Amino acid sequence: MNFKSMFGSLVIVAGFTTSTAFALDTETESASKALGAKMVSEVSFEEGKSTLTETAKTDIRNMVSEASKKGKIDELKVAVWADREYPTEGTKASKQDVKLANDRARVMKDFIKDELKVSSVETYNMTERPNALQKFIKTDTAKTKTAMEASGAAPRTTDETGFMGRKAKSSNAVIMVYMK
Repeated sequence: MNFKSMFGSLVIVAGFTTSTAFALDTETESASKALGAKMVSEVSFEEGKSTLTETAKTDIRNMVSEASKKGKIDELKVAVWADREYPTEGTKASKQDVKLANDRARVMKDFIKDELKVSSVETYNMTERPNALQKFIKTDTAKTKTAMEASGAAPRTTDETGFMGRKAKSSNAVIMVYMK
């Protein structure tokens, strides 16, 4: 069990949301704002699992509720990690990591669309770097991943995760709310 999973729920967020399992780091907030998000939150998954915890569901519900009070939600974008950080240039994630992140993304999308009735949800598997074509035509996937990496919101190594892993994203998902 890592430090974040043991003590992360003790941290209270003073950022965009009323509650979340972990404090958002400034890099994640900065990247989300640069991408046009009006609100951002982060939830965690149990290692090796793709199911949402009740705490994560509550945090997502609270975020969507708070956003709805401020106006009409255009879409939610969700960046999802497996149990490893964003891959460094030239490395590939294992098939198991890609599958785990895809499963988590599907669970997040289904929960947000089915239970919270947000019609537009885009997910990004953060175990995979954007490919050459995505970069060339500047897809939303490439823009999102590049902005998160450039700001430090997608750390690639333990050196980049900060003091006691505070900036680590493994086993997490970042949820960005875009308003109309």
